[in-house]
Amino acid sequence: MSKTVIVVDDSKLSRMHVRGIILRNKPDWTVIEAANSAELYGKLDEGDIHIAIIDFNMPGDNGLEAAARLLQAKPDIRVAIITANAQDSVVSGIRALGAAFMPKPLEEEQMARFLTAASLPRRPSSNDASGGGAG
Repeated sequence: MSKTVIVVDDSKLSRMHVRGIILRNKPDWTVIEAANSAELYGKLDEGDIHIAIIDFNMPGDNGLEAAARLLQAKPDIRVAIITANAQDSVVSGIRALGAAFMPKPLEEEQMARFLTAASLPRRPSSNDASGGGAG
């Protein structure tokens, strides 16, 4: 099934790099780009976005703030945050949102695994009455 991915990064070169990885692994998917969080928010109503790959360090809202706002508006979207900042507070903030942490420099294999997982239906959470189970 074809998906739409938005790549949010203030570096055009980085957006092109991520776009290339996505299209090499999922050639039938659509990739759109945003240079910052304001552009991301502006593009939310343009179509059905399934996956967001967001850089952490950007002007305006950082990737964590952008992801939190995005997930508030569209709770079913899958999110990965890319950063070279692997401090515990950053990584735990990313994970607390339910987003994937992707360290820079990006590894294509890791991105491919994320894209494959993000294309699958969500598993019921342990809070879900239908999905329970010991965690």
